[in-house]
Amino acid sequence: MKEEMSSVDIRYIVRELQSLVGSRVDKIYHDGDEIRIKLRTREGRQDLILQAGKRFHVTTYVKEAPKQPSSFTMLLRKHLSGGFIDAIEQHGFDRIVKIRVGDYTLVGELFRRGNVILVDGENKIVAALRYEEYKDRRIMPKAEYQYPPARENPLEVTRERFIELMRENEELELVRALARKLNMGGMYAEEISIRAGFDKTTPVKELSDDDLLRVYEAMMNTFNDEPRPNIVLKDGNMHDVVPIELRIYEGFEKRYFTTFSEALDEYFGKITIEKARIEQTKRLEAKKRQLLMTLKKQEEMLRGFEEGAKANQEIGDLIYANYSLIEKLLEEFRKATETLGWDEFKKRIEEGKKAGNRVALMVKGTDPKEKAVTIELEGKKVRLYLNRSIGENAELYYEKAKKFRHKHEGALKAYEDTKRKLDEIERLIEEELKKELSVKRIERRKKKWFEKFRWFVSSEGFLVLAGKDAGTNEILIKRHMDDNDLYCHADVYGAPHVVIKDGQKAGEKTIFEACQFAVSMSKAWSRGVYSEDAYWAHPNQVTKQTPSGEYLGKGAFMVYGKRNWLHGLPLKLAIGVINYEGEDFVVCAPIEAIKAHTDRYIVIRPGSLKKSELVKRIKRILEKWGYKVREEDIMSALPPGNGEIAEVVG
Repeated sequence: MKEEMSSVDIRYIVRELQSLVGSRVDKIYHDGDEIRIKLRTREGRQDLILQAGKRFHVTTYVKEAPKQPSSFTMLLRKHLSGGFIDAIEQHGFDRIVKIRVGDYTLVGELFRRGNVILVDGENKIVAALRYEEYKDRRIMPKAEYQYPPARENPLEVTRERFIELMRENEELELVRALARKLNMGGMYAEEISIRAGFDKTTPVKELSDDDLLRVYEAMMNTFNDEPRPNIVLKDGNMHDVVPIELRIYEGFEKRYFTTFSEALDEYFGKITIEKARIEQTKRLEAKKRQLLMTLKKQEEMLRGFEEGAKANQEIGDLIYANYSLIEKLLEEFRKATETLGWDEFKKRIEEGKKAGNRVALMVKGTDPKEKAVTIELEGKKVRLYLNRSIGENAELYYEKAKKFRHKHEGALKAYEDTKRKLDEIERLIEEELKKELSVKRIERRKKKWFEKFRWFVSSEGFLVLAGKDAGTNEILIKRHMDDNDLYCHADVYGAPHVVIKDGQKAGEKTIFEACQFAVSMSKAWSRGVYSEDAYWAHPNQVTKQTPSGEYLGKGAFMVYGKRNWLHGLPLKLAIGVINYEGEDFVVCAPIEAIKAHTDRYIVIRPGSLKKSELVKRIKRILEKWGYKVREEDIMSALPPGNGEIAEVVG
C-alpha cells in the first residue's frame, strides 16, 4: 500500500494547486510531522496539508489542533499568517515542494523521513521541523538552505542525453536503468516500459538507439499525460492513488475523482482516520490485554486452589473411611521402623514388593526425616506420619483443604475485581469508539452554479445574480445574461453588475429589489450612506464596445440607450436561511425578498460593527433558531464593510 507521494504525483499536484496562488494564509497548525495551512480562497476556506516525507494536497480531513501551539507553529504564523501565496512550485523533478508567501518560502521535503523548512528572502533558514546535518548540507537556523544534490530531471533531458544515460550501464534491465538514472520510481519505470512496448526486464544492451528513443517518447508522454486521478483498489482495499491512467493497473477496480487533491485526500485521509482511531483506543487496549492476561492467571490459580482443596478433603475422608486399615498400618510401620530402623525398613519393603506382599505393594515412598510413609489407597497417594494418630493425620489433610479454600476465596475476590476492571475498560473502549475522532472531515457539498455570484430569489420568485468582483462581473454578463433577462446597476463606482434571470417577465417589486441589491452590495455600504440611486436596462444595451480610443478593463461594460432610474433606494438588507431547489442557503437580500421565503430573518444596515463581529452575532442568532451555518457562508453573503443589526424577526 502506497505511503508517500512520488515525484510524478508532486508534478501533477503542483500544477493543480496553481488555483491557490493569490489565496490568503489565514492560520497555520502543526502536529507531529504535519503542517496544515488554513487558506482563504475565492471559493472560501481551503486547508492545505504538507506532511514531511509523505504528502502535499488540499484536505478535508482536519485534525483537532493541539491545545498548546508549538514554537515552530508560532514562527510560521508570525512570518506567514495574513500573507498571500505568490507561488507553488516543485524543485526540478525532486520530491520537494515550495510555497512562497511574500519574502518567505516554506519548503516541504517529501523524500525519506522528510522535513519542512521556512526560508527567508536571502535563502537563510528561519526555522525547521527538524534540525539536521548531512555531509553535503546543514538544516540549521541562519544557515543557507541548500537542496539535496541535483538528480537528472527526465522532463528536461534531451534525446541524446537520454541515450547516453541508458548506455552508461548496459547490463541493467530497462526498468532499473530508468529508475536509477532518471529520478523516477520503479512503478513509473515499469509503466514507461509497457507504453514503449518492451518487457521491463529487457537488458538495455539489447535495445537499439531507435528502441531507446521509443522509450524516451513513452516517458515524455507519461509525464505529460492528461490527468485522470484515481484510487486503485486491490481485493476491495485501497492499494494506490495516481494522477493519470496507468496501464500497469489495467483490470484493477478504480475510483475516479475530479481532482488529484480529492483522490489524495480520500486515500491519505482514510489512513489518517484509521490511525487516529487506533491511537484513540491504544492505551485502553493495552490495559485490556494486561487485564486479560491477569484474568487467565487468576483462573488457573482458582482451578489449582479448588483442586487442592478437593484432593485434600478427599484424602482426609479416605483416612476415616479406611480407619481400621490405616490404624493397623500406622501401628505396623511404627514398630518396624523402631525395631529395624528406616534403612532396614525400606529394604524389607522392597523385598516384600518382589514377593508380592499386599502391604509392601501399597507403600510408594518413605521419608525418615519426617517419619512419614506414603501409601496408595484407592488410587490416591496418602502420606501418613508415624508419630501422629490417625485423627491427627486426617486433620492435616483437612487443614490443607481449609487453607486451599481460604486461598480460593481470596483469589476469587481478586478475580471478580479484575473482571470488574475489564468490564470498565471495555465500556471505556466502546465510549471512545463512539466519540468523535480527533480527525474530522470538513464536508463540502458541490456548489450550485449560481453560488459563484451574490444571489437571491425575489419576492416574486425570480433569481437575481450579482458579481462579487471584476472576474465574476465579467462572467455574469458574458456567459449568464440572456436576451430575456434584465440588467441593473447602481450609480456608484465599482458597484456590481446585477442580472434578473427571465427578468422581462418580472414585476416592479422584483426590479425594485434588484436595484436595491445593487446599491446595497456596492461600496456605498462601506461608506455608511443610507440611500443611493440605481437603474435598469435591457441586455442588448450592455456591451464591451467603447468609443474609439477608450478601453474597458476586466468586469467593466458600457450601457447605451435609455436607463430606467430608481432614486433614493435604501441600503437595508435582511439575512436568513431559505430553501431553494431543495437545499437550505444563507441568503442576504432586500427585506421583502427574504420575508417572502422565511418567517425568521435579521435586518441589517450600514454601521460601525466590524464585519467579523457582525458575522458572529448573526451566527449565534441563526444557531438559536436551529440552523447550523458556517461563518464563511455568512461572511460571503454580507455586503462589503461594517454594519449593524437593526431588527431580529422571528
